[in-house]
Amino acid sequence: MEQTSNRFSWRDARFRSLVSVILGSLLLRAAAGAMGENIQFYFNAIHQASLDPTAPLRAIVGANHVYPISYTLGGIIIGSFFVSELLGALVLGAWSDRYGRKLFIIFGPLFGAAAVLITSVTTAVWLLIFTRLLEGLSTASNAPATLGYLAEATSDSPKLRARISGFFEIATIGGIAVGFSLGGWLWRQFGTAAIVGGIRLTSPAFAVNALVYVVSLVILWLGVREIKENHRDQPLPSISLRETVRRYWAILSTPRVAGFVPAWIAINAVLGIWINLTARILTDKSGFHNQILVGAYNSLQAGNIRAAYAIFFIFGILVWSLFFPNVKKTTAMLLGSAGLIISCMLIFLLNHQPALNTPWVPPLAILLLVSIMVQSGFTPAALAHLADITENHTSDRGAIMGLYSVFLGLGQFLGASLGGLFVDWRGADGMALATGLLGVFAAILILRLRFNERHAVMTIPDKGS
Repeated sequence: MEQTSNRFSWRDARFRSLVSVILGSLLLRAAAGAMGENIQFYFNAIHQASLDPTAPLRAIVGANHVYPISYTLGGIIIGSFFVSELLGALVLGAWSDRYGRKLFIIFGPLFGAAAVLITSVTTAVWLLIFTRLLEGLSTASNAPATLGYLAEATSDSPKLRARISGFFEIATIGGIAVGFSLGGWLWRQFGTAAIVGGIRLTSPAFAVNALVYVVSLVILWLGVREIKENHRDQPLPSISLRETVRRYWAILSTPRVAGFVPAWIAINAVLGIWINLTARILTDKSGFHNQILVGAYNSLQAGNIRAAYAIFFIFGILVWSLFFPNVKKTTAMLLGSAGLIISCMLIFLLNHQPALNTPWVPPLAILLLVSIMVQSGFTPAALAHLADITENHTSDRGAIMGLYSVFLGLGQFLGASLGGLFVDWRGADGMALATGLLGVFAAILILRLRFNERHAVMTIPDKGS
């Protein structure tokens, strides 16, 4: 790859490409975040329509096409997203190494737009699952290719890589935060079923969200220029599915990866619960009336609360990056696990206050925000770990960074699917219990990883000559 300076101007093609990737990713995550939130509101609407003969949705689709949706069923539908993300990332990440990253980057908004448009006209379970599979392919195609692109574009500058990785994390989580607020606003304005231009829309909010995907597509299509490293100038042999699996197994078997994978999956399972179930919990008027967090908010308020969570998560990443850049990765992950456990305790205490305006609510909420900032240290530490590993496997950057989506997908699938059982059982208390158990599990695994690393360091001198 051509050598470039760490200083950029807008005339620099690589600089324009990096800006386009980050901006396009922010909008893509915003659209996906809005979709993920609106599908939860949609489950509440379908459930309510099954109980209310006067519901607008029932008038649009008929009584035979609305039905009760438990948190367990809703979690399974949402969890199908992560099945296609997990499996798709394995293949599409490897393909991006061979056929170019830009193609797979722009597939992301294409799949996402198709998913929201289909969702806007159906209540059928099998079609909702299909649209979630499409959403999963959107992430599976875009995320590994984007991460591989960023690793490739910054291979000559560790300082630039650190900055771009930070900007990408901010764009990713910031986009999700924007999506949460956007989703709440879209549902309030366009959530009700209606006939638009002669088309029976079960929720116009999904169709409007397709416009955000289109803007992301335009930015990525026009702004990103393919970058090739030296090894990619050489012809690469075709790779079979068996060879792909073999390579991934070899990567997963390395101590640096295998040591933190279970904890990383557990933390992503927590995200699966918080991201994919909380919007519905906060707006659910049908049960757990003794818990003040259940059904206490409208869609816009719920979206803004979830956006605040993402914003403080981003702020936490900035604090970690600026003031604790030299903290050992396992230390950061361990502190992040501790922050998660504390967050769950605070959620339980908030949930059992007499009312939202009682004196204890503000201090508990402030402590919750601080604990969120502490738990945010886990994600960048894990991502930096994977980026470091790519330096020993430059021809497989996309494949290795695809593991980021694999672990994210597997964890969130488990969280969304199993978390629904806990919420059906105990509402917001069940959510707090499930995430607390996952946090304890992750902390134990990180402590084990730290012990193994120290043991390895202590035994190195014994192997010398």
